[in-house]
Amino acid sequence: MPELQPETGKTRQPGELNEAQQRRLSITCKYIDNLLCDMEHALHTATSESPFPRYVVDVTDEQAKEIEGHIRLLRSQLLRTLDWQHLKPEPPEIPVTQSITTVLAFIEIAIDELKPRYLRGCGAVPADTVDGLNEEIHELLSLVKNMENYLRHELGINTVARAEP
Repeated sequence: MPELQPETGKTRQPGELNEAQQRRLSITCKYIDNLLCDMEHALHTATSESPFPRYVVDVTDEQAKEIEGHIRLLRSQLLRTLDWQHLKPEPPEIPVTQSITTVLAFIEIAIDELKPRYLRGCGAVPADTVDGLNEEIHELLSLVKNMENYLRHELGINTVARAEP
């Protein structure tokens, strides 16, 4: 028999968590999935072209596949856990292009902070390094601008509008 939940005034069916508990369950499942994504990222470090890898891959390809199998099982159980309470994962909300343009804005800021006027906070910048540093900064910024131009022209993204609040 349904019972009235005092905190929301809604009716709770037998075997059903209250609304706050369901929200907590959903958020925790999403958090666990994010941690599983981190595990997948760590497993695939060897295939990344990053010059600054964070992880040393100390598992064989076969072991990695076994771990990925466990990750799939955990994700399946997460979905069953949500389904138990008649919940579904929220659909994705952030377009990849928006994520990329946001990250590019942060990259531009990081590059800009390499300029000599900012590095002076770490000590005097030797005069014989200023031109070389500015050239490197220019090259980095050019590559970022090329990516932004690609997004703007090839994908029709307004990178300027997204960068501004």
